[in-house]
Amino acid sequence: MSKKTYIAERSGFARPTADRHVQRHPNVLHSPDMKISEALEVFVQAKRAEGCRERTVGEYYRHISYIIDYLGEDILLDNLTPDMIRSYISYLLSERKAYEGDNKRQKDKKGLSPNTINIRLRTLKTMCRFWYQEGYMLNNPMSTIKLVKSNHVPEVQGLTDEQVRSVLNYYDERMYSEWRDKTLVYLLLDTGLRIQEAVSLTIGQIEVRQNLLVIPSEIAKNRKYRDVPVSREIVKQLLELYQESRRYFGNIDRIFMNSYGEPLKADTFRRRLNRLKKKIGMDTLHPHQFRHTFARDYLLNGGDLFTLQRILDHADIKTTRKYIQMDTEHIQTQHLKHSPVRKYIRRR
Repeated sequence: MSKKTYIAERSGFARPTADRHVQRHPNVLHSPDMKISEALEVFVQAKRAEGCRERTVGEYYRHISYIIDYLGEDILLDNLTPDMIRSYISYLLSERKAYEGDNKRQKDKKGLSPNTINIRLRTLKTMCRFWYQEGYMLNNPMSTIKLVKSNHVPEVQGLTDEQVRSVLNYYDERMYSEWRDKTLVYLLLDTGLRIQEAVSLTIGQIEVRQNLLVIPSEIAKNRKYRDVPVSREIVKQLLELYQESRRYFGNIDRIFMNSYGEPLKADTFRRRLNRLKKKIGMDTLHPHQFRHTFARDYLLNGGDLFTLQRILDHADIKTTRKYIQMDTEHIQTQHLKHSPVRKYIRRR
């Protein structure tokens, strides 16, 4: 009887090195003349197959375009090295201008913020890990690259009561577009919805009797269905806007429409807020500030952090904590209201 051959480990199967704990495919897909731009298409195709949203795909293209601009269109995937990436980071820190190429928004100051650079590096890290694990790269050049350190963590500040009043008082309710915008601002302040969730709202998502908004998984950022509480007054205002829009545009399901009878886009509302901030003398004004304002005021009014996490649809409570930025006035007010020593002083 001939001795049988026992096979334990597959021949030619490379063990993972830098990316431990993740099984790596053999290098059957490796092509030494593959450009980064070609590898990008492979990555995007895989992400689309996983159900990745087109907006996220657009961000992949945008983020990788920066390093392609820096290194050149003909840069090969195999030629991408850690030293090249570090040189690219140095360029972003000291030379690259914010919004470069956009004549309307470009700034003269050189150097991008660490936060902006790290967003691009995370995208590149995700792509390199994919290319390496799938066998398109022999080595992962991002495995030893660390994110840029910063002593200052950019925070999105909520709006003060005075700023909120300035925004709301500016709108002329005789104008359809301004009444619609005002209703949208009220909705954001009342629910903390993301702007895309808000502008996508349909009449079928409003549970009138329960005062709830149903956010389906295909709209939510974290792909999780959730119910969001909404004040009765805001429900009434949403229904009024919907009924008036139907009189103008016929049978529609969206709550927020533009003046031409088309669904209002998030970017359109962002641009309208940008124009509004100049008219009322504010430095910044964008939809996410209303979400932060809701989060801060929700807690100041007695709400708890864990319920807030559910409402905001945060997977990690650490993210929720970052949303809550208290200024000195808020801290003093809360201390005055809740300090335990006051009950002892009153007894004297």
